[in-house]
Parts: sequence; structure tokens; C-alpha cells
Amino acid sequence: MEALSRLLSPALRWFIWIIEPFTWAKSFSQNPILGNYWLNRCGLHVTRVVIAQALFHLRLWLLSPLVPAEQRRQFIREGYILIENYLPPEQFERLQSEAVNYSGLIREFVEGTTLTQRSFMTEDIRQTLPELNAFTQAKPLDRLMRWCSSKNRPPFFFIENLCNHANVVPQADPQRDLHADTFHPCVKGWLFLDPANDDNGPHVYVPRSHRLTWARLKWEYKESLIASLKGEDRPAGRYWDGSFRVTPQALEEMGLQATALHVPANTLLVANVYGFHCRGVAQKRSHRMTVWMQARDNPFNPIFTPFPKAASRIFEWVWKGELARQDRAKIKEGIQRNYEGKFDRSH
Repeated sequence: MEALSRLLSPALRWFIWIIEPFTWAKSFSQNPILGNYWLNRCGLHVTRVVIAQALFHLRLWLLSPLVPAEQRRQFIREGYILIENYLPPEQFERLQSEAVNYSGLIREFVEGTTLTQRSFMTEDIRQTLPELNAFTQAKPLDRLMRWCSSKNRPPFFFIENLCNHANVVPQADPQRDLHADTFHPCVKGWLFLDPANDDNGPHVYVPRSHRLTWARLKWEYKESLIASLKGEDRPAGRYWDGSFRVTPQALEEMGLQATALHVPANTLLVANVYGFHCRGVAQKRSHRMTVWMQARDNPFNPIFTPFPKAASRIFEWVWKGELARQDRAKIKEGIQRNYEGKFDRSH
């Protein structure tokens, strides 16, 4: 039995590695096909990028009736949509209070000097929180997120609390380097429950960096070759879980410039995180709480989800299992702790 297990294990791994180029998999280090230097020299990575972009825009076109034309133009032109005073003041205050006083399972991990606390708001949990549930079920947000993601399904919802300068030991923070989340267009959203400013770290985005220009494609090709290098030949610190980091020089060569988004509380930001972005530096010991949303799916599926609510429940169930697997691994490694309680708002 053990001999059979040893025989099947490599075969199963290779089966997964062969399938992954046709999915959202992005890690060069964990897949010898995605990370193969000669395949990327022949264009494997840039081919995936081009096909994913083409299918994304096809799905956006098919779903365009969901969203007003002005919002569509802004998202396609700049890569993000920013809406201040998103909720009526009274509704926002009730939602803010509900999030601040929420008590439940919280995942806590440290990146650099930032302590991140995050809680997954499943549909069952949201139904116990009337203001959060009303926010997530509102048609304008639902349609906006379904169109921006091009997948026609609601995103995952989290409450996230960032505690700045909580860790006194300086460490590298991958979230403070300008980066693209992955090789294909996908969307994240934030409803800011606190203002975002220099004190607690604004969100930084590079407008129009989501566009697949010739300059961006050449950069993707060059970076794919560097990411495919092994051992000491591969520069340290520029790649994190398959997310490419962009240098100031490369950004300048592409004719792009980062913008710090200083926004008041009750601002909705929805961004294509194929565009370069990062977490701004916080000048003070502080906190920043948001309702955080993300929608990521297989970019090579040419059609959108036909039954969004049913699909959302299925994806939520799958994601809960994936989170549980990640929790076990990260807790074992000592880089995360889970606890039942409230968010830390003492900063």
C-alpha cells in the first residue's frame, strides 16, 4: 500500500501541475510548468495574460447592462471606481457600529509592522447582522461587483481591521510594495469604515496600470523570465506567492504614476487589482477598518456564472474549506492565530 501511495503521489502532482496553467494558479515556485524558464521564454506567461484579458473584456461587454455607463467608463479607463458618501449617514453609522462591535472568529496575522485582523462574513453570519446584510444585498453594489469582476456573482465579504505599528520588530511588508495581485484581471472592494489618510495609511493605486499595453506586456515577459530563475539567480523580495512587484524605474518606463487615495469614511472603492497597488505607509500608531470584498475566479472560463446566488453559496462553501486548510498551515507555522472575540480598536 505504501509503495502504491508513493507511486501515485508523483502522478497526481503532475496531473495537477498540467491542469493548473488553465486555471487561476499563479505560483512560479510551486509549479514546475508555470515556473519553467524555457516555456516562459517561448511565451507561456504572456499567453496566459493575453487570453485572460481578452476573456475578461468579453464578459464585461456581455454584462454591461448591469452598471451605468459612467461607472463602466471610469472602471475601464482608470482601473477603479471611487464613490464617497456611499451610504446614507444614518445607515452608515449603524453599519459601522455593527462592525466595530462584532464578535466572532477572527484571523490575526502580522505583515511588517501591521497587524491584520480579518473575519469572513458568510451568508449565515451576515443574516445575523442586519445592517451588513442590507449593505451586501443592495442591488447597486451587487450589480457593480458582479460586473467589475466579470463573473456575475457576488464577492466574498470580510470585516478587516488593520492595526498600524502594532509590531515593534521591523519586518518586510509585502503589502507596502507596489504589486499586481495576479496575472489576470480580478476585483477587490473596500467600504471604508474609517477615513484613510497619512496617519493610518491610504490605499495606493496606479491609475491605468490595469491596461495591457505593449509596455506592460514587455514588462510581464521580462518578469516571467526573472521569476523562472532558480536559486541564487532569482532576486529576493520581488515575488510573493506569484504576485509580481514593480520597481519605480519600471513604473516610470511604462509612463505610470502611483496615487495615494485619501478618502473619508463611508467611501466605496472597487479596483481591478491586476493594476498596481499597495498599502500606503501609516505615519502613526493607528487603525483602519473596512468591509473588504474580493471576487476571483478562473479567468479562462469564457462565460459568466449563469446562477449568481447559487454559485455564490457553492464558492463560499469551497472557500470556507480552503480557509480552514490555510488556517491549519499558518497556525502550525506560527504566522497566524485565530480567536473568538472582537476586533482590536485600541490603536
